[in-house]
Amino acid sequence: MGLFDIFRNKKQQPEKALKTFDGTSIFYHEDDFRQVEIVPSDNLSILVAESEKVDTFAKEHFDGSGFTDIDVRNDKNKTKLNQWRIDPNDLEKILGSLGLDRIPNVLTGYGQNYREHHKDCVAFGNDDCAVYYNFKDNVVEHIWFTNHWSMDRERLAKSLHELGKQWNLLLQDWNLTITVDLKDKGSIDQYLNTYDKE
Repeated sequence: MGLFDIFRNKKQQPEKALKTFDGTSIFYHEDDFRQVEIVPSDNLSILVAESEKVDTFAKEHFDGSGFTDIDVRNDKNKTKLNQWRIDPNDLEKILGSLGLDRIPNVLTGYGQNYREHHKDCVAFGNDDCAVYYNFKDNVVEHIWFTNHWSMDRERLAKSLHELGKQWNLLLQDWNLTITVDLKDKGSIDQYLNTYDKE
């Protein structure tokens, strides 16, 4: 059981897109940042060990209705995505195939009212689901998803597989504590099918 397994059935909906800046913006709750993330394959053994640690921690600290403590993941010794030097334009060619609107104005925060602009961040999505990436100096720093189970399954699987083939990447789902090799189409399909059992 992953740390957030208890919330899997809730499938919380992101807040509606807000009208700010010079166009539409989209909001993600700060707790969703990198909760389902794309990472370099060099991190496989570290991610597997960290997933086991999260599962153990969750079992030890679940009191039947909630958790008695929180676990903060450690990024030390991990290969960072920015080391892959992915150009945002190259990434967008793949993300654009998801058939979702590109939204250049991203907000984050928590609760009903606290919002702040996530600078240098772009989303492809809508009110129900999105993929985000942020960048610095024209290099992608992080890629993450919210409510990706609501995306078109075939397009999502194809895009994830393309990411894996292009840059040798993994998907790490911290909600389920699952690591997926994105070069392996069968593993992607198996992972996405886990949400059919919800």
